[in-house]
Amino acid sequence: MVPQPRPLRVLIADDERDSLVTLGLLCRDAGLDVRLVKSGGDVIPAVRDFGPDVILLDLGMPDRGGNDIAEELTERYGESVPTLIAVTGHSSEEDRRMARESGFHDFVAKPYDPQSLLRRLATIKPRSA
Repeated sequence: MVPQPRPLRVLIADDERDSLVTLGLLCRDAGLDVRLVKSGGDVIPAVRDFGPDVILLDLGMPDRGGNDIAEELTERYGESVPTLIAVTGHSSEEDRRMARESGFHDFVAKPYDPQSLLRRLATIKPRSA
């Protein structure tokens, strides 16, 4: 019998409760292994404890912004950084440029199409068993 691959581990960080819960339910319903954090300050410890394959990260959290977090994660993990996807209402060209420069791999503007986001996530492979 061939072992089944483990589900993709997705860390979601957003200070807006409704956005956090909605995105979490969407990912869980798709069979993904999800952890939710509601502040920027909780992201780094959650990455260490949970070992996500991908991080869906809001840019505009009041305690610590997504770009700052992405820079720290990229510096800390280098080539093995989880896939970083900005999921944010901040969607100007300048926001997109700053996100790329901070280390984000992808950018999703709110409001987003749920099925399109799930298709993006389906292209990401779990990093390790």
